Amino acid sequence: MRFIKETACLLVILLVFINLVSHVGADSDGEITLKEAVDIGLQRAKEWNENAILTSVNSVDETMGGSRGETGKRFKWFLIFIVPSTDDYALIGISEKKITVFRTSKQTPDSPIPYDEIKLDSSDVLKLAKDKYGLKQGEDWATGFHFTLASINGKPIIDVVGNDRDKRFARISFNAQTGEVVSAVHKLPYGGGLIARHKGSDTVTKKGMAITGVVAGKKNLVVWGDKKPTQFSTTKQPFIEWSHNNGATWIKLQTNDYVTHAWFNKKDQLYAALEKELWSNITSKSKGMKILSLDHRIENIDYSINNHIVVLSNGQVYLTMNQGGSWEQAVVPKPFYVIQISNRGDVLGLTEEKEIFQKTNDGWQQLTMPNSDDEPYDMKVIKNNLFITTKSGVWTRNLQKENWKKIKIDESIGKFIKKGEKLFGYTDSGEAIFSIGIKDKSKSEKVFDVKDAIIFDMDLMGDTLWLATIPNYSWEEMPIPERK
Repeated sequence: MRFIKETACLLVILLVFINLVSHVGADSDGEITLKEAVDIGLQRAKEWNENAILTSVNSVDETMGGSRGETGKRFKWFLIFIVPSTDDYALIGISEKKITVFRTSKQTPDSPIPYDEIKLDSSDVLKLAKDKYGLKQGEDWATGFHFTLASINGKPIIDVVGNDRDKRFARISFNAQTGEVVSAVHKLPYGGGLIARHKGSDTVTKKGMAITGVVAGKKNLVVWGDKKPTQFSTTKQPFIEWSHNNGATWIKLQTNDYVTHAWFNKKDQLYAALEKELWSNITSKSKGMKILSLDHRIENIDYSINNHIVVLSNGQVYLTMNQGGSWEQAVVPKPFYVIQISNRGDVLGLTEEKEIFQKTNDGWQQLTMPNSDDEPYDMKVIKNNLFITTKSGVWTRNLQKENWKKIKIDESIGKFIKKGEKLFGYTDSGEAIFSIGIKDKSKSEKVFDVKDAIIFDMDLMGDTLWLATIPNYSWEEMPIPERK
C-alpha cells in the first residue's frame, strides 16, 4: 500500500499532458524509447550544469499518430534534472527527438536516479507487462501505452500504464535494474447503480453501472447511462430503459447514441437528447421522432412544465414553443453553461463568470442579484419562477417581478437538480441532498445522506426517491491472468 501511495504522484505528472506541438498523422520515425529520451535530455542537462542528475521521466500524450507506445516508444517525453545539494532543477521536454522545452527553477529535489542503474528500457518492460499481465493500450485517457521512471525507496522504478483485459486503467511497475515486478495494480469500480429509497430503506439495482440519469413520469420510470463504465468514460455500453412497474422489470429502448437528457411531458410522452439530436414520443416499440439535429454537440438543455424546449450548442440557443414543430435561433452574449426556459418562453442563461442573462426582444439583459456581492452557483426555472443559489442562500423571484425572496434552508446549496415542479439541492459539502420547498409555506428538508455515493441525478415517484449514481474507483492489486 505504501508503494501505491508513493507512486500515485507519478500519475499526476502523467496527467499534465502539455502539448506544445500539434501534429496529426505523423509516422513513427520520431518516436523514441525512455532510455533514448534520457540520452537526449542528459546531454542538454550537462550543458546547463555538469553535475546535473536525472530524477524523473514521463511520456506525454499527443495526437501525432505513430505506434502510441506499442513498441515502447513515444513522440513526446518530459524529464527533470537536479543539481545535487541544491534546489536547482531543469525541466526538459522532447518532441520527435528534439528538445522543445527547457525551463529552470527551484524546488525541493526528488531522489536522483544514477544513469548506470537504468538497465531496462521502456520496450523491455512493456514486453514483460504484455506477457505476464496481458496489458493493452489505454483508451479515452492516456491513450496507448505510457511510461514513467522515478526513484522509489532508493530503487529506479519504471511504470507501464495501459488497460487490463477488461479495459480498466492499469499500472505495472518494474525495477529498472532487475526487471522484477514490484507492483501491479488496476482501478476497480465500487458503488454505482440505481438506488430506490422507500420509507427509509434503500435498495440498489443495476449495481456497478454508471446511471447518469433518471426521470419519473405518471406511470413509467426511465433510467439511462453506461453498463460497462471505466474511470474515464461512461459511454462504453450506453443504454436507456424504462419500467412500467416501479423498477421491478426493465425494457430496453431504441437509441442510436448515448443519452444525455430525458424527460416526460404532461401527456407522459418521453423525450430524449443525444449528443447532437433531440427525439420525441419514444416508446418501447418505437425510437420516436427526431425533432432537432445539430452540427455541434448539445451542451445543455431545458424544458418547461408546458414543454417549451431550449437547447444550447456552440454559442447558439435553439427555442421551440410547439413541441419541436419549429425552432427559433439566437446567439448568446457570453458562453453559457446553464440554460433555462419558463412556461412563458423566457430564456435565461448562466455564464461562466456567474452572471445571469435573460433574453428579451432587444437582445439579452443581465439580471441583478439579491445582494451586490452575490454570485449564483446554479440556477433553475420552474413555471415562471427563477431559483438561484448563492453564498448568501437560496433565492427566488417571479420573472415578471424584481423582488427576490429568500428560501429558508439549513445548509448552503451548491447545485440544483430540477425534475418537473420538484427542486432538489446538493449541499456545498456534498454530504446531503435537500428537497427545496418552492411553494408558499412549504419546507425544505433533507432527503438523503450522500456518504460515499456519487449522485448524478434523482427523481421522486410516489413515495419512492430514485437516485442515479456512478461508480467510484480505487487501486487494487492486479492478479496474473490465466492463459487461455
